[in-house]
Amino acid sequence: MLDRLFAAIVAWSTRFARLFVPAMLLLTALAGYYTARNISFDTDTTNMISPELPWRQELAKFNDLFPQNSVLLVVMVDGATPDIAEDAAAALFQRIAARPDLFATARRADGGPFFQRYGLLFLKTEEVRRIADAVIEAQPFIGAISQDPSLRGLFDVLSLAMQGVRERATGMERLERPLSQIAATLSEALAGGRQAMSWQALMLNRDAEPRELRKLILTQPNRNFTSLKPSAAASAFIRETAIELNLVPETGVTVRLTGQAALNDDEFATVREGMGFALVLSVVLVLGLLFIALRSFKLILATFATLIVGLILTFAFATLTVGSLNLISIAFAVMFIGLSIDFGIQYGVRFGQEAIEGTPAPLVSAGAAMARPLTLAAIATAVGFAAFIPTDYSGVSELGRIASAGMAVTLVLNVTLLPALLALLQPRIGGREMAMPWTRRLDAFLAHRRPLVLAFWLALAATGLALSPRLAFDFHPLHLKDPNVESMAAIYDLMKDPLRTPYAIEVLAPDAEQAEALKQSIADLPEVFAVLSASTFVPKDQDEKLAILADLDLLLGLSLTPLDQRAPPSVDEIRAAFRQCAADLRIALPDSSRAQELARLLDQAADADPAIYPELHRMLVGGLMPRISALASALTAQPLSVATLPDEIRKDWIAADGSWRLTVMPKGDSDDNEVLADFVAAVRSVAPHATGPAVQIYESGRAVTRAFQIATATAIVAIALLMAVVLRRLRDVIYVLLPLLVATLATIVVCVSIGLKLDFANVIALPLLLGIGVAFNIYFVVNWRRGVEHALSTGTARAVLFSALTTAASFGSLAMSSHPGTSRMGLLLLISLGVLLAVVFGFLPAMLGRPPHPQSRPGIRLPS
Repeated sequence: MLDRLFAAIVAWSTRFARLFVPAMLLLTALAGYYTARNISFDTDTTNMISPELPWRQELAKFNDLFPQNSVLLVVMVDGATPDIAEDAAAALFQRIAARPDLFATARRADGGPFFQRYGLLFLKTEEVRRIADAVIEAQPFIGAISQDPSLRGLFDVLSLAMQGVRERATGMERLERPLSQIAATLSEALAGGRQAMSWQALMLNRDAEPRELRKLILTQPNRNFTSLKPSAAASAFIRETAIELNLVPETGVTVRLTGQAALNDDEFATVREGMGFALVLSVVLVLGLLFIALRSFKLILATFATLIVGLILTFAFATLTVGSLNLISIAFAVMFIGLSIDFGIQYGVRFGQEAIEGTPAPLVSAGAAMARPLTLAAIATAVGFAAFIPTDYSGVSELGRIASAGMAVTLVLNVTLLPALLALLQPRIGGREMAMPWTRRLDAFLAHRRPLVLAFWLALAATGLALSPRLAFDFHPLHLKDPNVESMAAIYDLMKDPLRTPYAIEVLAPDAEQAEALKQSIADLPEVFAVLSASTFVPKDQDEKLAILADLDLLLGLSLTPLDQRAPPSVDEIRAAFRQCAADLRIALPDSSRAQELARLLDQAADADPAIYPELHRMLVGGLMPRISALASALTAQPLSVATLPDEIRKDWIAADGSWRLTVMPKGDSDDNEVLADFVAAVRSVAPHATGPAVQIYESGRAVTRAFQIATATAIVAIALLMAVVLRRLRDVIYVLLPLLVATLATIVVCVSIGLKLDFANVIALPLLLGIGVAFNIYFVVNWRRGVEHALSTGTARAVLFSALTTAASFGSLAMSSHPGTSRMGLLLLISLGVLLAVVFGFLPAMLGRPPHPQSRPGIRLPS
């Protein structure tokens, strides 16, 4: 019945080919226009998991209470000194805050007025006292330079210090660091360098801590979802502004962008670039293999045209039913090429064989002969994809819907459009046999060495079964991204600081009392490094520290805020200050190599082109007044409590409904899956409703694992039922399914041997392997039932071989992508298909043996 239906469809399409082909081309053009105008892309990997899952709902609740923390574009400012980092971040933040058209929110995570005023209170009491003593000793110099913050003022103060040395009022040990740093900066400036000196290091009399060299600005960009990079405008503004403000490596500043917004933009750019290359490579390889397989330009042209029409129609279906493609479903384009071309090759090879044999109406005859195998192959492949549809893994569920529909589209086109195109093109088929001569020797070997061949494959399958527990699953989505792009490199840098790692857990508490109790319980866990909350921003031992600062304020008086300042110096005054300081250095410290080196540099500066003096001012003095202003602000600190925290701090930690946010930071390498899993389990043992990035990553992995298990079981059951209905013999069903089991276990052997892990993307390979494998196996089992004794010495084997090769070329091109996730998906698909082809050609014929009713000659016609 099916063969007669297909024969009638082919006959109709070839009879009305001159009308049917233009109509299909018009439909394709309309579908392409609709797709181009309406298709969109979703780069948010969070949306690849069903929002109905409990942990997704907990995350949504947290984002509702603290919306300012979702989809952040994080500006990471690294400075060569703390001064450079702070001044750069402050300047950049000021520009960002002035652009509400580009940024919905913007805030300093670790700087700004709050930390400027209260920062000293977060130090230990001994450190505050040490800083106060250092400032008191420097008070005469601070007062003098505050009145003249220029190159003249700096070196006048240094000359005054030399007078103190001569009079033994100032010890040389107090001048070692200033002389060294001023000399180093002056030397760099004269050599053309641009890195400014750190006055904070001088005032605190210690080296900078790594955390002081990095400042973060947290922004929420106004995203444009019609763009492939929704945050591109905000990112471009930040980069352009950084250049405009001279925040470049030459001035000691590095500005990088990271956070979810930047990751999403970079991710899709990498995927798009890699997918574009894969698509082109796939087309080139498929065309080459088509030429070898079909050996007719017109036959290749018709087959390829059918493929392109099918691809466009499937894109239109995806646009209409799904709306947006995600980072996995976009791969269907490359997959479609490999899978769709299988149908064209099968039909083309059958048509060629029918034409060679002189069969009347070979197009119709080929359609009838291929009716059942193509239909079964389409259904089986679609089942492999569709098995993911009912899972919580939305990313692959959408791919399943699109690709399943694509299989239906390609089946219909290959028995309508392809015959119609062939009827118009009238390809000339040569008289060579479609079977491959070399396969006869393989047929003979498999028949002669059947026990040995079966033993080998069964041993390999047993090895795969034993190794299956070692097949690892990497649930970390960041491991699918390109580690070399800026946003990822920045993330890995942040991980080095346990207080800034992105893999935190967020916990909600209903009020302050319960928050503090929960905070203590979580902090006691060995897997936890720290727990942050609103109370973290209330310094300890405030009374003693505030008393120290109050005394310091009284002693400094107007030193930090002079009533008037001297007018900016002239060039001659600057040169005079250079020469006077050089002379004082030589007199006061004749035995100090540092002092003599600085004196030499000052002489050189005095003789230099005065055009460099503005840059000298920026490098030597430019950072001084911001530090003095910060010190003046710190001396005005008042007692601080949660109730008196500034609004910009409170709203980050206490929600409008009074809920408290606790941020839990992990101990150890949070990029390690085991560390992350233990961290999540430990925190959840105390706070079951915990959420945040770490929980999201862990639970996403569990959702994908469940989806893989459900999809695999669904595919096996559905394919088994399909085979049972069609083949109606348990033996034949086993003959179709057993090679799939062997291929799956053999694939596990290869994956474990080369260390290839399953992940979010390549997990689709094994269920898909079932669908494709059934398609290949059906061709041979149906031939065997018909009585074909030498399975590999037929046109069917040629068609299967080149179908596999073209599919492998399509999938393998994904492995060439620069995107790690896409590349690993392509690699596993390529490995799976290669193993499957080896099983189909090396195990299946040996397992089948002689057919129950052998034909007198090797058969080629597939039964109806």
